[in-house]
Amino acid sequence: MKSIRLCMLLLLSVVFITSCKKPVPPQTKYIPKNAVFVATINTKSLQAKLMKNQATIENIIRSISGSDTTINKGKQEWEDIKASGVDMDENFYVAMVNKGGGMTGGSGTAVTTVIGALKDAGKLEAYIKKKDPASEVRKEKDYSYAAIHGNNMVAWGKDVVIMMSYQKSFSASNMQYDSTTGSYNLGTSPNATNDMKAEIAFNFNLKEDQSVASIPEFRDLMQEKSDASMWVNSSASMENLPIPLPKVKELFSSSFTAANVNFEDGKITMSSKSYYSAAFRDILKKYSGSTADLTLVENYPSDNINAFGIFSFNPELINELVKYLEVGGMVDSYLTKMMGSNYTLKEALKAIKGDFAVVVSDMATKTAADSMRGMGAGTLPDLKLIVNIPVGDKVQMSRLMDKLVEMQMLVKTNNQYRLTPTMQQIGYQVIVDDKNLFIASDENVLNQYKAKSKKANLNKAVMSDFKNKSGVAYVNIESILKGVNTSGNAQANAVLPKARETFKDMEMYTENFNGKFVEGHGELRFKNEKENSLTSLLSFIETASKNIKRGPAMVDNDNVQIDTVFAPGTGRRIEEGGDVQIDTATELAPSNATPAKRK
Repeated sequence: MKSIRLCMLLLLSVVFITSCKKPVPPQTKYIPKNAVFVATINTKSLQAKLMKNQATIENIIRSISGSDTTINKGKQEWEDIKASGVDMDENFYVAMVNKGGGMTGGSGTAVTTVIGALKDAGKLEAYIKKKDPASEVRKEKDYSYAAIHGNNMVAWGKDVVIMMSYQKSFSASNMQYDSTTGSYNLGTSPNATNDMKAEIAFNFNLKEDQSVASIPEFRDLMQEKSDASMWVNSSASMENLPIPLPKVKELFSSSFTAANVNFEDGKITMSSKSYYSAAFRDILKKYSGSTADLTLVENYPSDNINAFGIFSFNPELINELVKYLEVGGMVDSYLTKMMGSNYTLKEALKAIKGDFAVVVSDMATKTAADSMRGMGAGTLPDLKLIVNIPVGDKVQMSRLMDKLVEMQMLVKTNNQYRLTPTMQQIGYQVIVDDKNLFIASDENVLNQYKAKSKKANLNKAVMSDFKNKSGVAYVNIESILKGVNTSGNAQANAVLPKARETFKDMEMYTENFNGKFVEGHGELRFKNEKENSLTSLLSFIETASKNIKRGPAMVDNDNVQIDTVFAPGTGRRIEEGGDVQIDTATELAPSNATPAKRK
């Protein structure tokens, strides 16, 4: 009797557990658990929003391809896709898996897959043959597959289709020289087709605990309705990094970010949840921070603020993380050696309060003439800047600053520390007093900021959204675009007006850790508040794509090759393989610049 009761209890337990398990779309069961990124595209919802705003799927095809083909060709492409046997009313999933290499090697490979639902396998085979007549369909036990267009493969089973791309990470070590054409090709694995076959076979035979569908946080994400979603697996990314500290991977295990994206009228919104390992959660609970101090931006002396960011954290959090990683002794030893007496990271962190603010204003890009006079590509645009880091323990801050004085990096006057006269020549100012550590673009803007003589012109609705948040950021895209100078750049001159009439601003913020995860929110706002943001975005992409295509082409995806170079301002040809010489006597005139040929 006891055995029967025990069996019944076990049976009821199994039924209860399985009934409570949240269902996931069947296509996600073909995505490996170690995928570093997964995007979900709700095609049905997006199609409805596009049609509502009188936009068409043909625009998407033309925008993505950057093609100048006629609308009729775009319609035909869309009709072909609809007749391909793929279910366009079901979600699509884009997944990326990193295979080794990490951040250091050229041996790493990115495997990108697009997974969709399949209605008719026969129609899909016909579609593949139409687009790539040279492809050959091969049969396996539970699926069929065909290699198409080089390092790509399509495989399909009873109700799923998987499109896979296999690309080695770019590095000098996998650039291959083709002596026949005299060009360099982006490295591809000679066994790419066999590797993809293995990957396809692995995906089709995934066990439940090997797929992303087995992760509870991912299952939660799949329950939420949205136009699109994103899944970032930080722990999987860490696995590929050659980090000599084993505790790092332990600390970031089970670390995920799940986000929903929606295209609303006049704005794109994103809501996210960031999850952490049990060890990291314990540290966050113990050393939770306060909220961002919005007063740090309120007295900035400009009506043209381009961007600002403010966040708050508990400095002891850093010390606890260092201790967990078991490198605290090494850090303290270094600080003691630097300071010349016993000194620890815990003492150093007391110097700051844990608040941080940066404000940028009056941004303006340099003209083409400025760039030709020695302020070339890679230089910062003209702007005003303030960084404010409030002081915590002024004794500890003075202790650190006195060391920098000893190292002849700062000078001390009364109770203030400043850069040495030589270092001040870089243009930026650093001033530390009893209350704040300031970094400023110039002394005038800093003095006005410290005097609180003017109130900043801030968006009240945005500042209301930012109340009681741990970290906030705002970008006034509209004001930045006004400061862009495109003199001499025909492509930018064509795209900039469209950008100015499209984009308005962007805001982002995060909450404090709530015991389970950290919530985040972001909004990208558009000028046209009555039009769906997807329509506005595609309209801009279409304009940009057309102009990029019309511009001079320098790089081919398959063959990276520089054919012809001209000396600045002279039109004189420098032969391939020769030394590149700069004619400094003649200033380059943009209207006379001759583009490189593309073979």
